[in-house]
Amino acid sequence: MNKLFEHSKSFWVKYSDYVIKENSDGRKYLQAAPEAEPKLYDPIDNFENITLDAVNIGRLCMSQEATESEKHDAIRGFALKYGLLGIMTAIPTTPRFLSYENVFFPKNHFIREESMTVKEYMDGFYPFRKLDIRKKGDEYSWTLEGDRGSVLLGIMTDGRPIETHMSFQREYAERLDWMEEQFIDWAFNLMVVFFYYEDKGGFTERQKEFHRQSMAAFDGLTPTYHVELMDDRPYLVWNFNSLLQGIQLMFSMMLTDEYKPIKFCRNCGKAFIARRYRDKFCSKECSEEWKEKSDS
Repeated sequence: MNKLFEHSKSFWVKYSDYVIKENSDGRKYLQAAPEAEPKLYDPIDNFENITLDAVNIGRLCMSQEATESEKHDAIRGFALKYGLLGIMTAIPTTPRFLSYENVFFPKNHFIREESMTVKEYMDGFYPFRKLDIRKKGDEYSWTLEGDRGSVLLGIMTDGRPIETHMSFQREYAERLDWMEEQFIDWAFNLMVVFFYYEDKGGFTERQKEFHRQSMAAFDGLTPTYHVELMDDRPYLVWNFNSLLQGIQLMFSMMLTDEYKPIKFCRNCGKAFIARRYRDKFCSKECSEEWKEKSDS
């Protein structure tokens, strides 16, 4: 799997601080703090840890013992390390939605409608301060304002649609319940795989089919890419239109890795990268603890 990303590059944006804000409808959002500094980084350099953190946060969010505050703190902690998910450009049938009258959606976890106007859709991601978006004919445009760092992020050209760069702006926000649902989805799919291969010997055919259908419903969001001629060699550059899309690809690759797949530890329940395909524990300590429990 590592060879797929060995000479790859990409970039995403994270801010130095994020705050939880509530709109007039009582919905909670995560947004860059007013004085936070934006920073570029390459998620491919750290894709295993990003995916592991995403799955483990999903596992926490699935827990009935975890409080809302604990879940929100974990999601904010993820954003501090890696940025927001970029849900705005992950949901539509095309991330280049500004040039259309309406935004169209495939089946997804967040929006039940098949379409909505561009303005209505954008309002959901800029709930506190709107971008200055104007329409001329069938074309939409937007004006960059605010601090120099955010403006520069909006005018960069890297092969991705300008809508992706709009999600790097300080005004952009993501609903916490949507973020939570996405993290849970990743954890759930790993759980399906875990139980299928751990317990399938005792499953009925109907139970096996349920697990297979659960995985078949897992969305495959395919990023685009281009090749750049660097100083020493050509590089494959992934054009992730959202961090969500990147994690989805990374998670899928790790889930199906022939030698070192992502798994749940049988003892502590945390996601980990197996050193060998048959490994069932994240550490020697967990293996020994499991053995002690079994012997007692």
